[in-house]
Amino acid sequence: MNKSLNFRKDNRTTEQFKKDIEQRTTKERFLINLFKEIAEKEGYGVVIKDNGIDNTGKLIEKSDCRPDFEVTLVDFLGADTYLYEVKNSPVSSMWTFKVYQLEEYLKYKSHILIFWSTGYIDGHHDRLNKETTRWGVIPTGKIKEMLKNHKAYNEPSFGNKKCIRIYEKDFSKYVLRVGKIT
Repeated sequence: MNKSLNFRKDNRTTEQFKKDIEQRTTKERFLINLFKEIAEKEGYGVVIKDNGIDNTGKLIEKSDCRPDFEVTLVDFLGADTYLYEVKNSPVSSMWTFKVYQLEEYLKYKSHILIFWSTGYIDGHHDRLNKETTRWGVIPTGKIKEMLKNHKAYNEPSFGNKKCIRIYEKDFSKYVLRVGKIT
């Protein structure tokens, strides 16, 4: 389902929204490439393809929530392909997700590749705190569990959209694997 531009940009001006899209797209590209680097160090062959409606950082009037990337991991047993949406949390204590987006990821059988404790890296990837940053994969089934187990609320910093918050004590319930940046 396509969401209107006004819904997506919420209380931001069009100019601010354009800037935010560009910064977030650049950040997601940086993080997926960081994941590729990590996976290759672990011995995987990695092929990443764009999957979302647009990964150029340009403003698209009508958008959807298709996951941004298709990732194929190859090892001696063969190849597995997954759809990944890339998310990050600058802090180590919690993750916040928009409910609508999580519901859409379920439709696409997507996983979430999440990085947390990154610090605030929008527009400044060189600020990534490599010592504290962790990453993990939230598989599709765990996205469904998160929606079931956590009460939605309106989050002011996300344009009063319905969100759920996952606290650090619950990360291990949802993350398939946790890794460090090396």
